[in-house]
Amino acid sequence: MASIKALQQLNQWGYGSDPQLILDLVYNPQVPTTTDFALAPDQHSLERAYKTHLAQQFGLTFNHLFAITNLPIGRTKFHLQHRQLEQPYLQFLEGHFNASTVEHLMCRNELSVDYLGNIYDCDFNQMENIPARTPKGEILTVKKLLTAGSLDLIDEVRTAPYCYGCTAGTGSSCGGALL
Repeated sequence: MASIKALQQLNQWGYGSDPQLILDLVYNPQVPTTTDFALAPDQHSLERAYKTHLAQQFGLTFNHLFAITNLPIGRTKFHLQHRQLEQPYLQFLEGHFNASTVEHLMCRNELSVDYLGNIYDCDFNQMENIPARTPKGEILTVKKLLTAGSLDLIDEVRTAPYCYGCTAGTGSSCGGALL
């Protein structure tokens, strides 16, 4: 109930109704405890349902709802490993690969930078400490990019098995579904 009260306070301050004060919500499926895995439902239908329910039940408004797949990194990875579900979950994500999502992936047009200036292909690679590398295999930094004056130092995106989480079903990124 604390999250509802926080959202109500944000609404009182104008978030979700004032065009200058955007309020977006994020939906993740339940972290699996069995092999009954699921991807996030259709983002647009889910957003409509949440807008209706939250408005009717709590008087809440928000701008967008982003449906994001649980990637097996961080706490989710630990949770899956603890239950011996990491490999089956990775296989589930791989089995739901959708090639149409690839051109929309954030790693194709965004970078993450840590506080030391190291460059990562995406936030998830940053969380897993997989830095971007130059063609010579050196860790890529902001300094190296600025010295080169070009992003051409990045000739391939570093990938890992969890990347299937971004390409499964309708895809997933920081902005929700990709399709």
